[in-house]
Order: sequence, then structure tokens, then C-alpha cells
Amino acid sequence: MAARSLGGSKEAERYDGQVRYVDSCTLTVTHDEWPFAEVHAAEIDAFWQRKTAENGTLFNGRIFMLSSYRIDAGQFIGRLAPVEFKAFLFWKERGCPDRSIFDVFGSALIRADDGAILLGRQKSGINAGLVYLPGGFIDQRDVDEAGEVDISASVLREVEEETGLGRRQLGVRDGFLVTMIGSQISIALDLVADGDAETVQRQIREVLATEAEPELDEIVSVRNWADVEALPVPAYARVLLSYLLHARLPV
Repeated sequence: MAARSLGGSKEAERYDGQVRYVDSCTLTVTHDEWPFAEVHAAEIDAFWQRKTAENGTLFNGRIFMLSSYRIDAGQFIGRLAPVEFKAFLFWKERGCPDRSIFDVFGSALIRADDGAILLGRQKSGINAGLVYLPGGFIDQRDVDEAGEVDISASVLREVEEETGLGRRQLGVRDGFLVTMIGSQISIALDLVADGDAETVQRQIREVLATEAEPELDEIVSVRNWADVEALPVPAYARVLLSYLLHARLPV
């Protein structure tokens, strides 16, 4: 399940977001139950029936949400709880009323070698038209036998699925940029593409043109805050891009 619910909710807009650089990220899957989903089970089922009647492409897979976390000595350490997508979407569309859990996801901060940042525009679905950092939910594919998640591998897989860019075209910088706003936490991998913005955009567009059902319908580049303001960018991405483009972190 690569597509994710990216739209910044109204509750998220009421929070001042923050960005933290961390050296490492340790995410461990637990068997923690989500009480909110149990209490609202009947409502969630009714909600899901309505949503799938409106959109037959929705799929109720299992994803992982963040049940607790801490940042300690440059390390992001989190516990992940398994959640059905229908419960996540119910929670999300109702303004994230349970504040004990977080929507956590991997993001790809892709920079061309001329300094431009590359973003994708969602083609269809509940996030059609939004422009964002490529990425996606943490799901079972990302979990090893010990219950640990390799968030770097997860992000790189999503990038290749969405853009066609693989490890041969991408350099990986050390560390992660963790963006926190409201109930959303983005863990961004810092990537450098091989080529200037125009070249990389052309490569991605060629890939998208060959796909029957691409997730993205365009790849755009931003170089300054005015570029970002002109785009329908979700709240978490605005926080991270503001942090970067206003020179709060060396690039």
C-alpha cells in the first residue's frame, strides 16, 4: 500500500511544527492494541462501507502507527502498533481525536545536484492534486524477523515505486530529518539525485509515461519559499521545506 493519506488536517494546522535532525532511527513493531479502534469498531465498519462505496480502489491493509517515541542523544526511538487502514482513515478524517498515537511515515527529501528539491504530485485518490515528498506508510514489507523496521529501505523502495529512481541514481546522506506537526511525524531520508533538476525531472517523467497507473502525474522542483507557496503542499511538508529553504539547516 504505497499511497497514503497526506493531506494536512485542520487540527495539524493549529500546531507549530518542528524539525529535528537525528543520527539514527530505531522503530520496533509491538503487539500493542489500539483502544480507540476497539471502542469505535462499529463506527469504523460503517464508515468503511461508505468509503468503499464511494471509492472501490480502497484497500483495508495493515499499517503501523507510532504508539510512543522519544528522541535521545541524536536517536529517534519509537514503538509501532499494527492498525487496520480503515481505522486509521476513520481517525484521520475525524481530526485525529486520539492524541496518544501518531501518523508516522517515511519521506524522501530528494535534491537534484543543482540544489533544487524535487516533489511529486499525486495523480488520483483521496490526495489527488497534492504535492509532497515521495513516501508512504510503514507496512509489513518493512519489518524484519526481529520486528525492526529499516526506514531507509522503506523510503528507497517507495521512491523507486513512485519515480523509478533507484540506488544507482541516488546518493544517501547520513541521518534523518524528523518533522513533527500535530499528530503527524515524517521521517525523511536525505537523498541526492544524479543530475540537475531538469534532467532528473525528465527521467522521472519518462518512467511515469510508461506506467499504466502511476501514483504521480507530475514531478516539480522548488528552489525557494515562493515556489512552495504556489503549490498545494500538506502541512508536514510545508514545515520541513520552510526549515530547509529558510536556511535553518545547512544544505
